[in-house]
Amino acid sequence: MKRRLFLSCASAALIWAGGAFAADLQDRIVAQLRGQGFSEIRVSRTLLGRTRIVAHGNGVEREIIFNPRTGEILRDLWDDEDDDDEDDAELFDPRDSHAPGGSGGGRGGPNEDDEDEDEDEDEDEDG
Repeated sequence: MKRRLFLSCASAALIWAGGAFAADLQDRIVAQLRGQGFSEIRVSRTLLGRTRIVAHGNGVEREIIFNPRTGEILRDLWDDEDDDDEDDAELFDPRDSHAPGGSGGGRGGPNEDDEDEDEDEDEDEDG
């Protein structure tokens, strides 16, 4: 009898502590966002029971989704609100000399013509 009572109390304490953990984590994330200059912050739940925080500020929208039971951050997405979204599908190529912040001394991309390779191909055809 005492064992069942103990297990029931322990289970209730764990469930209560889990809810307190989620609320504490949510409060800490919101406080950090405010400290980073985000003014408009909305907190909601997803269909899977995860916590979703969307914040706007300094021309940036930030979306954070975390699991309230484990505290694991599942998504932390930044989006520039002033961006026209035309180049969002492009991947950064560190070899591209035209890339932002590039030194200009990098190797060319796949479209750059390499004369040495053309000469090698000509020799293979002749020989």
